[in-house]
Amino acid sequence: MNRTELPQTLRRSSKEVQAAFATAHEMAVRRYGEGEEAQRAAYGELKQSYELVTDHWVPKQD
Repeated sequence: MNRTELPQTLRRSSKEVQAAFATAHEMAVRRYGEGEEAQRAAYGELKQSYELVTDHWVPKQD
């Protein structure tokens, strides 16, 4: 997944967040195939460690 394919909130986020989402998305596509289900699964995985703040994703503060 290249940067232009990422949703806007992820484009505004750090490279670390982008890489985490890309990895999660690749794994979800292998499991569910391309589509909405893979997209939802990738976001679910991302939400484990990151949170959406206004218009970009940042690491969660514990």
